[in-house]
Amino acid sequence: MRVDQLLCAAGPVDAVTGQALACRELFRSWGWSGEEYSPVIAAGMPHGAVRYLRELRPRPDTVLLLHYSGWAQGLEQAFDGSHPSLLISHNITPSDYFWEHQPAQAVQNELGYEQLGTLIGRASAVAGVSEYNAEELRALGARDPSVIPVLVDRGVLGPPAWGTGAPSRDVLFVGRLVPHKRQDLVIRAFAQYRARVPEAHLSLVGVPMSPGFKAGLVELAERLAPGAVEFHDGLSTASLADQYRRAGVFLCLSEHEGFGIPLLEALHFGVPVVARNAGAVGEVLEDAGVLVDDADPLDVVAELLSMTTSDEELRAALRARGAKRLERYDRDAVAVQLRQTIEGLVR
Repeated sequence: MRVDQLLCAAGPVDAVTGQALACRELFRSWGWSGEEYSPVIAAGMPHGAVRYLRELRPRPDTVLLLHYSGWAQGLEQAFDGSHPSLLISHNITPSDYFWEHQPAQAVQNELGYEQLGTLIGRASAVAGVSEYNAEELRALGARDPSVIPVLVDRGVLGPPAWGTGAPSRDVLFVGRLVPHKRQDLVIRAFAQYRARVPEAHLSLVGVPMSPGFKAGLVELAERLAPGAVEFHDGLSTASLADQYRRAGVFLCLSEHEGFGIPLLEALHFGVPVVARNAGAVGEVLEDAGVLVDDADPLDVVAELLSMTTSDEELRAALRARGAKRLERYDRDAVAVQLRQTIEGLVR
């Protein structure tokens, strides 16, 4: 079996690129050949890890796997329906979030929905990484999209450290610094929580969309919680794991999430999760996290932060539910589903 994977863009800290490379590890373990291709390759990618899309020359027996995440030049020519193919949608962020900050990105996201609709019609099979994404695919004309979750290798992050000391009162969020992740609300909720717990700190881990956008968040943090908010990006896997181990609670107030790998990472480390029930967040967490609605004010969020960092009975219950929820995203089970889907394309 040969499977060539197509990406809309490739980068060293891009989650979709990470998924494609994780799939390649699986394919190699199954004895399958193939390579990864993208029209855009960001600086920092290891040499040869991803080739330019213009170099794609699929063999007659090639299966194409497209990880779709947004408009990309040349995809229609490469993904033309002439080979067995699987399209997995990793979600497109609505353009409304980018018009003020990055108009060019907003235009690309608008074009992405149109391009995705075209590519759906050429794919042999279509899937979303969540039911939330699958529903979006149906709205674009997909007949019977399946759900193939992301591959999460919990072993890479190492073991959790809960039970080794007093519960931390610190707050953590992991995600790109972009408008829809709403780090501004995380900072505001944290400031109210810190009024009750003065020793608390907030860590925001993620690559900023631009220096200016990060500067705005830094200014807000210094005004509302001076000296208590740290920003991190470019962390190693070990350093990221340490951030989870130090956290007392994971706070996600994103308005749009197509999946949310950090949610599962928090569950792996036994960190209670308080999260806005938006996009696929509620689907991913179910009862393993404490969900808040858009109508819930930030003082309610602050109270939940206080409860989840101080109530050990609640923490233990959430930890148990988290361990159960992680079974749904067992890497081996997802790998079996992915393999069966791809093999079904060539039967």
